[in-house]
Amino acid sequence: MLTGAAKWGAFYGAAAFVLPSHQENFGIAVVEALACGKPVLISNQINIWREIEAAGAGFVADDTPAGTRSLLARWAQLPPEEQEAMSQRARASFERYFAVGPATDRLLAALQA
Repeated sequence: MLTGAAKWGAFYGAAAFVLPSHQENFGIAVVEALACGKPVLISNQINIWREIEAAGAGFVADDTPAGTRSLLARWAQLPPEEQEAMSQRARASFERYFAVGPATDRLLAALQA
């Protein structure tokens, strides 16, 4: 497990974040990667995969060896300008779905409904 400066250095130094997990109820590490503007390559067993897919902030595949290979291959085949565009969408998706302000607004709206 990485913490502190080592963790944030790893995020900022990465081209993308890969988590082909079998189950994540939220995926805080995925959100941390998005906050750093890193595209995420995740399995469809991470409960926020729909937001990632809708935002174009990464790739989603099955939680199998074949699915993981597919994620890595798709990323490797992207031209650099498309990787950069996905990085920008990653940060934007963090701001839209997971930053404190928007998350608080959605919670308050749900409570008032």
